[in-house]
Amino acid sequence: MATRDALLARLGSLLRARRTSAGWTQREVALRADLSPKYISEIERGTRDVPINTLRAIVEDGLGLAVDIRFPPRAGAAVARDALPRPVDEVARLVADLPEDRRAEVVRLIRALVKLAAR
Repeated sequence: MATRDALLARLGSLLRARRTSAGWTQREVALRADLSPKYISEIERGTRDVPINTLRAIVEDGLGLAVDIRFPPRAGAAVARDALPRPVDEVARLVADLPEDRRAEVVRLIRALVKLAAR
Protein backbone atom coordinates (compact mmCIF):
# COMPACT_ATOMS: atom_id res chain seq x y z
CA MET A 1 0.00 0.00 0.00
CA ALA A 2 1.30 3.45 -0.92
CA THR A 3 2.13 5.73 1.96
CA ARG A 4 0.53 9.13 2.37
CA ASP A 5 3.79 10.84 1.39
CA ALA A 6 4.14 8.68 -1.72
CA LEU A 7 0.58 9.47 -2.79
CA LEU A 8 1.13 13.20 -2.26
CA ALA A 9 4.37 13.03 -4.27
CA ARG A 10 2.61 11.20 -7.14
CA LEU A 11 -0.25 13.70 -7.11
CA GLY A 12 2.16 16.65 -7.09
CA SER A 13 4.17 15.17 -9.93
CA LEU A 14 1.05 14.59 -12.01
CA LEU A 15 -0.20 18.14 -11.41
CA ARG A 16 3.22 19.59 -12.30
CA ALA A 17 3.37 17.54 -15.50
CA ARG A 18 -0.09 18.70 -16.57
CA ARG A 19 0.74 22.33 -15.74
CA THR A 20 4.05 22.35 -17.61
CA SER A 21 2.62 20.53 -20.63
CA ALA A 22 0.01 23.30 -20.84
CA GLY A 23 2.83 25.86 -20.68
CA TRP A 24 1.55 27.54 -17.52
CA THR A 25 3.44 28.81 -14.51
CA GLN A 26 2.47 28.00 -10.95
CA ARG A 27 1.36 31.62 -10.63
CA GLU A 28 -1.01 31.33 -13.62
CA VAL A 29 -2.59 28.14 -12.28
CA ALA A 30 -2.84 29.68 -8.80
CA LEU A 31 -4.65 32.75 -10.17
CA ARG A 32 -7.11 30.58 -12.11
CA ALA A 33 -7.75 28.37 -9.06
CA ASP A 34 -7.88 31.32 -6.62
CA LEU A 35 -4.96 29.94 -4.60
CA SER A 36 -1.46 31.18 -3.81
CA PRO A 37 1.52 30.21 -6.00
CA LYS A 38 3.32 29.05 -2.83
CA TYR A 39 0.48 26.61 -2.11
CA ILE A 40 0.63 25.25 -5.68
CA SER A 41 4.40 24.82 -5.27
CA GLU A 42 3.98 22.90 -1.99
CA ILE A 43 1.37 20.62 -3.55
CA GLU A 44 3.56 19.94 -6.59
CA ARG A 45 6.49 19.07 -4.32
CA GLY A 46 4.27 16.68 -2.35
CA THR A 47 4.80 18.54 0.92
CA ARG A 48 1.23 19.69 1.35
CA ASP A 49 -1.95 17.66 1.79
CA VAL A 50 -4.73 18.56 -0.62
CA PRO A 51 -8.40 18.77 0.38
CA ILE A 52 -10.70 17.50 -2.37
CA ASN A 53 -12.20 20.96 -2.96
CA THR A 54 -8.72 22.40 -3.47
CA LEU A 55 -7.81 19.56 -5.82
CA ARG A 56 -10.98 20.25 -7.80
CA ALA A 57 -10.13 23.96 -8.02
CA ILE A 58 -6.59 23.26 -9.24
CA VAL A 59 -7.59 20.60 -11.77
CA GLU A 60 -10.80 22.11 -13.12
CA ASP A 61 -10.39 25.87 -12.64
CA GLY A 62 -6.61 26.07 -12.75
CA LEU A 63 -5.77 23.49 -15.42
CA GLY A 64 -9.07 23.30 -17.30
CA LEU A 65 -9.24 19.53 -16.88
CA ALA A 66 -11.84 17.25 -15.28
CA VAL A 67 -11.29 15.48 -11.98
CA ASP A 68 -11.53 11.75 -12.70
CA ILE A 69 -11.04 9.63 -9.59
CA ARG A 70 -10.60 5.90 -10.10
CA PHE A 71 -9.84 3.04 -7.77
CA PRO A 72 -8.08 0.32 -9.76
CA PRO A 73 -7.64 -2.99 -7.96
CA ARG A 74 -4.30 -3.84 -6.41
CA ALA A 75 -2.48 -6.88 -7.73
CA GLY A 76 -3.97 -10.00 -6.18
CA ALA A 77 -6.84 -8.12 -4.51
CA ALA A 78 -10.39 -9.37 -4.82
CA VAL A 79 -12.51 -7.01 -6.93
CA ALA A 80 -16.08 -6.21 -5.94
CA ARG A 81 -18.33 -6.32 -8.98
CA ASP A 82 -22.00 -5.86 -9.58
CA ALA A 83 -23.76 -9.18 -10.04
CA LEU A 84 -24.31 -10.14 -13.65
CA PRO A 85 -27.76 -11.26 -14.77
CA ARG A 86 -27.99 -15.00 -14.20
CA PRO A 87 -27.97 -16.08 -17.88
CA VAL A 88 -24.93 -13.88 -18.59
CA ASP A 89 -23.14 -15.22 -15.52
CA GLU A 90 -23.83 -18.81 -16.61
CA VAL A 91 -22.44 -18.17 -20.11
CA ALA A 92 -19.38 -16.41 -18.69
CA ARG A 93 -18.65 -19.38 -16.42
CA LEU A 94 -19.06 -21.83 -19.28
CA VAL A 95 -16.72 -19.80 -21.50
CA ALA A 96 -14.17 -19.48 -18.68
CA ASP A 97 -14.09 -23.27 -18.32
CA LEU A 98 -13.22 -23.84 -21.99
CA PRO A 99 -9.67 -24.65 -23.09
CA GLU A 100 -7.69 -21.52 -24.02
CA ASP A 101 -7.92 -21.93 -27.81
CA ARG A 102 -11.66 -22.64 -27.77
CA ARG A 103 -12.28 -19.82 -25.29
CA ALA A 104 -10.55 -17.34 -27.64
CA GLU A 105 -12.76 -18.48 -30.53
CA VAL A 106 -15.94 -18.16 -28.46
CA VAL A 107 -14.94 -14.71 -27.18
CA ARG A 108 -14.32 -13.52 -30.78
CA LEU A 109 -17.75 -14.84 -31.75
CA ILE A 110 -19.46 -13.13 -28.80
CA ARG A 111 -17.73 -9.83 -29.61
CA ALA A 112 -18.89 -10.08 -33.23
CA LEU A 113 -22.47 -10.75 -32.10
CA VAL A 114 -22.41 -7.80 -29.69
CA LYS A 115 -21.08 -5.58 -32.47
CA LEU A 116 -23.89 -6.69 -34.78
CA ALA A 117 -26.49 -6.15 -32.08
CA ALA A 118 -25.23 -2.61 -31.47
CA ARG A 119 -25.92 -1.56 -35.08
